[in-house]
Amino acid sequence: MSETKKVVLDAAKAVESVKQDAVKAVAEVKPAVEKATESAKKTVKNAQKKAVKATAKAKDTVKRAADKATKGESAPVVYVQYQGTEEKVEDLIAAAKAAFSAEHSRTRVTDLKLYIKPEERAAYYVINEKFAGRVDF
Repeated sequence: MSETKKVVLDAAKAVESVKQDAVKAVAEVKPAVEKATESAKKTVKNAQKKAVKATAKAKDTVKRAADKATKGESAPVVYVQYQGTEEKVEDLIAAAKAAFSAEHSRTRVTDLKLYIKPEERAAYYVINEKFAGRVDF
């Protein structure tokens, strides 16, 4: 056998050996790649689900805020008129809350009832069904 033929055969064997090693390496790595791919798909699906939920929640929050703002804009302004004088009910409510807060600064107002007596130029209030008072106008 000639020297050239021997070198070519050795090279062919080396190439075949490298090819077999590459096939083995691919066979070993393939399951890990498939597992990583499945894991990535699950992560993407979970992220998409969370994004859809967050978007729905944000839309709901925006809708509620818009509804609240719309309702706030259409609130009527109420006046009490008596013998040539006029008072805004909003101002009387604010005065009642201020008078209450001056005496009970740590108590939160959760309920307010206002009784307006124009002939006395006064408004009587009951706050949280416990505290009563009077504000003059």
